[in-house]
Amino acid sequence: MATAAGASTADTETECSVCHELFKNPKLLPCAHVLCRHCLLSWLASNPEALCPLCRGAIADPNEKSKTKGWEEVVDVLPDDVAMAAMADSTRVLSQDHVCVGCKSAAVSICLNCNDMMCQSCSDLHTRFSAISHHKVEDLSSMTAGELAASQPDHCSVHTSKPCELFCPTHGAAICHLCASAKHRACPDLTELAEAADKSREELSQMVTSLLTEEQQLEEAVAALERHLEATEKVVQEAVAEIDRTCDKLENSVKECRRRLKKMTLDAKAKVKDTVLAVKVTLLDHRGRLTSHRRVADRTTRGSTNKGMCDVTRALRDRVKDILVTCGQRRANLKSVYMVTLTIDAAAVARIEKELSELGHVKISPASVGPVQSLGWRFHTNHGKDIVLSNDGLTAERVRGVEDGIVVADQPMVPDVLYEIRIDKLDPQYISRYLPCGVVLTDPDHLRLPDTAHSRWGSEGSEGSEAVVISDAVYNRGHTEDNNLNKATLDLPKGTRVGVMVTTKAELHLWVNGSDRGVIATTVPTPWFAFFELFGWYPFFPRHILAESGTQRSTA
Repeated sequence: MATAAGASTADTETECSVCHELFKNPKLLPCAHVLCRHCLLSWLASNPEALCPLCRGAIADPNEKSKTKGWEEVVDVLPDDVAMAAMADSTRVLSQDHVCVGCKSAAVSICLNCNDMMCQSCSDLHTRFSAISHHKVEDLSSMTAGELAASQPDHCSVHTSKPCELFCPTHGAAICHLCASAKHRACPDLTELAEAADKSREELSQMVTSLLTEEQQLEEAVAALERHLEATEKVVQEAVAEIDRTCDKLENSVKECRRRLKKMTLDAKAKVKDTVLAVKVTLLDHRGRLTSHRRVADRTTRGSTNKGMCDVTRALRDRVKDILVTCGQRRANLKSVYMVTLTIDAAAVARIEKELSELGHVKISPASVGPVQSLGWRFHTNHGKDIVLSNDGLTAERVRGVEDGIVVADQPMVPDVLYEIRIDKLDPQYISRYLPCGVVLTDPDHLRLPDTAHSRWGSEGSEGSEAVVISDAVYNRGHTEDNNLNKATLDLPKGTRVGVMVTTKAELHLWVNGSDRGVIATTVPTPWFAFFELFGWYPFFPRHILAESGTQRSTA
């Protein structure tokens, strides 16, 4: 585990996130996080799923664990972060008490060659000795860990007392002259270490630029997503307000309908009531006349003489007859007295309910939320024999020959997504700048790659694999087609981006530098796997950019 610092450092970048101490033997994980070697072994021992403790990214395949050595063999394959190790060592040196190594007084400067801290007097004396007069002494108060790490001399890993002055590209090692004459005599292209460092510095600068550009594009994409969410929130708020307005309007209409129907019913009731009351009054009047005449007849019958009864009878006969006729007519008219009846049209109610249930439709549809959306893909491990993959499968390099250089995407293509590579470096010995590319219709796991894209593609357990090859002629699943667009694959300079896209209509498009060169083939069956043949080109950085309907919205 890492050694504890003498004092707390302000720069936690040099601290391991597991032990919280300065790095010791730092290992660079595939996700670019750094852990001490011992901390990484301890973490893997207690977390066999082999995921990074910081981002949960995969550190290694758990199946790669050695039965005899545990995780050590897997961890040792991971690259050492030499820059972080140097930074940690420099931080460790600067975190010590600033005491002069000679007289033990307060130190004010440090020798960048021997890392000794010195007071002013010892510093002046240090530079007077001829053997160490070339040492570089700097002010301690302004010295940073990065400056101290960068100023350290390069010593040979074999002859530790000898400086590294040469670089062997074959072994990728910085060596001294003794190593060059003893172990690297047969290695070609030995270069000065400073020259190799300049090239590496330029390459790293290009990497930083590319990564920074991609970071900015991802930040723009994230910002676009946030703007999209804000716009969605605004749309939803307006939709909810519209729903409230519509439903309030409908509710008011329902209330008005209820009020109108009730009023109509009550008005009808009033009319019926007035009619019934008028008839009732008439009937009561007739009943009173009937009662009066009945009493007269009854009284005459009980208390009158014969002559009186005859006189009364003669007087009442016509009256009673008329009264009875009138009452009979009134009773007959009672059959036509009005009754209030309300009828609700059930069919109309059902129709309105259906219309209300279908009143609004919420739809989620694709929307353009940003200039670029990247989908990470890599080169498949099944590739031509002249190809070497690096950078976790993001970089493919032709190391020899002019054939057997096919690389294939590791995943099926998504419709309307551009799968492209960038020509990052050219081999000057190949004059022909020639790049066959296209799609193959067999999973790379089961694909037998030919030497060149023009040869017959094979697959396990079948006669062959269908492919559409774009080159000086278009080979559409074994049949040569005339197509003037293939000239776009010729005379492509360094920095060119070449890609292929299959649309939802199964049309294969060729893209060069963010420009759609048109349809190469139609009715291409699925699945699609993009491939490129590195015909004298290397290395390549794969990318693909979301594009809709064959139109690229932005370029990297």
